[in-house]
Amino acid sequence: MKLKLIIAILFIKFSGLFGQEFLYYCSRATPTTATWQVYKKNLTTSVTYTITNDPNYNYWRAEPSPDNSKLLIVRSPANVSPDQENYVDCDIVKCNTDGTGMHVIIANNQYGWYGFGNPHFHPTGNRILLIAQPTSTAAWNLYTVDTAGNNPQQLTTTGGIDANWSPLGNKVVFVSLTGPSLLNLEIFKANYNYATNQVSNIVQLTNDTTRDHDPCFSPNGDKIAFCAGNASLTDADIVTIDTSGANRTGVVNDNGTHGGNVNWGTNNKIYYHSIYVSTFTNFMADDFNCGTNSVEAIFNSSSIHYLHPFYRNQITTSIKNLQEKKGTISCFPNPAFNIINIVLENQIKDIIQITDCLGRIVSMHEIDKTTSIDLETLQPGIYFLVSKTDQFIPQKFIKN
Repeated sequence: MKLKLIIAILFIKFSGLFGQEFLYYCSRATPTTATWQVYKKNLTTSVTYTITNDPNYNYWRAEPSPDNSKLLIVRSPANVSPDQENYVDCDIVKCNTDGTGMHVIIANNQYGWYGFGNPHFHPTGNRILLIAQPTSTAAWNLYTVDTAGNNPQQLTTTGGIDANWSPLGNKVVFVSLTGPSLLNLEIFKANYNYATNQVSNIVQLTNDTTRDHDPCFSPNGDKIAFCAGNASLTDADIVTIDTSGANRTGVVNDNGTHGGNVNWGTNNKIYYHSIYVSTFTNFMADDFNCGTNSVEAIFNSSSIHYLHPFYRNQITTSIKNLQEKKGTISCFPNPAFNIINIVLENQIKDIIQITDCLGRIVSMHEIDKTTSIDLETLQPGIYFLVSKTDQFIPQKFIKN
């Protein structure tokens, strides 16, 4: 009976391997009386789902949790301006990914904050990173709260906006002002200690003549993408750098402005929205395909506006995709006791999750070609090595 139960659990677990790719985004009709709402498009079936439908609010940023069970959404009352990205008059709400169970976790003016926004789940799903401004004259800084919106803790004191986690959650990347001009907005990174909930070793990565915004890490954590523009953001591009700040490369360049919740998907595409700031028109969503070095239009309409596309792949889309993974992984000994050795073939570096039979993330690790991982804290049972960057078929191992 116990063996049958394990087999049934494994079937449920790996039926998810043939799941779907989704794109979360915010959209509205072009009349200014329309409100922004959240939608989810299944990129495999092309079916679109309405997540929010409340004309009393503009819902203008949405991001799923690492396990794809929850959404963090920022909203503002429909009668306030601007009707998108209003950090001064907003709530942060959490709900199921179908929009049910919605409740406010940080209300407007909570904790006495004048403004806040840009919430991101920690890769473990157990903490939220955001930015907040205590008063109208105070500097913006990085904060964390728990997933219920409680226990705020300030991470930085020298200023910071547009913060984001690294894939492992052991680093943060953010923007800070280094001088009097908006062109002095630069990219920084810092180490993050989850146990102490503190940052350290803050390093400036850019020192350029552009106004930098919305940085994010690549799926394997070796690069950072961000928006770089002129002072008024009437002409801004998507740029990538190494995590050392070197090898700056402009990947998207045209006459619009690009940015928003810049999101580097596990499919190696950088997602962003494009807005003509001078007229606040042409709210479009695009991606830059790093594999083909080309811009791909996602949403482009004369009657509908789009904001903040966010890609999420629930592992793979088909058996064919599984067979075409770039790398393979092996582990030994198997069964393992306190140590397991992992060998990547055809790859040098990746980020893996160790999950249990129910798909719950037990731990995450950055691995090189050959890496040893301590399993001493794991209970005996069946586990899986899953590529966070979706580069190899999940590998089962047993902990004795």
